Amino acid sequence: DGYTIKSQGGKTLITAANDAGLLYGAYHLLRLQQTGQSCEGLDIKEQPAYDLRILNHWDNPNGTVERGFAGKSIFLNPDPVRMKIYARANASIGINGTVLNNVNASPQALSTESLQKAKGIADQLRPYGIRVYLSINFASPIKLGGLKTADPLNAEVISWWKNKVNEIYRLIPDFGGFLVKANSEGEPGPQDFGRTHADGATMLAEVL
Repeated sequence: DGYTIKSQGGKTLITAANDAGLLYGAYHLLRLQQTGQSCEGLDIKEQPAYDLRILNHWDNPNGTVERGFAGKSIFLNPDPVRMKIYARANASIGINGTVLNNVNASPQALSTESLQKAKGIADQLRPYGIRVYLSINFASPIKLGGLKTADPLNAEVISWWKNKVNEIYRLIPDFGGFLVKANSEGEPGPQDFGRTHADGATMLAEVL
């Protein structure tokens, strides 16, 4: 996602290895222009210090926001105009990922209806180099899938997660991944089934 900006003889050239780098370079140049800085003799080279630069929203399915800005979640009924403003603002500072929902996740975040909405959001953010992520409830195989356990070493549980992940990637081919709050502040996790956090993380990493 790095880029270079060079100006000479009244011309400015932005180069990068990928589309995201070109976008970030363009925003950098616009920032210089709009803050009144000289764009003569530019010789800029930028490379991100981190590959993943992600926002973590605490938005709930009903549109409330546990922590963050005032008002309803912009993801509740994603308006294309607001999504574009959101995407442009984040891309302008190099953000390349966003977690759409609260870490105290509702199992409904993985329902087909919710995933269709996430797809719509992903489609609007993709042109700006932003991938979507989802917070998940570790007990989703029970609460959403009707299984008797969410034990990460149980074959039925593993199969349920594989099927759910396949559903996600069919809708969102560039899906970023899961954020999991497990066995913290009352949230379910692998320790509820006599397993370690490593067991839970390994299972989810394998199905992803």
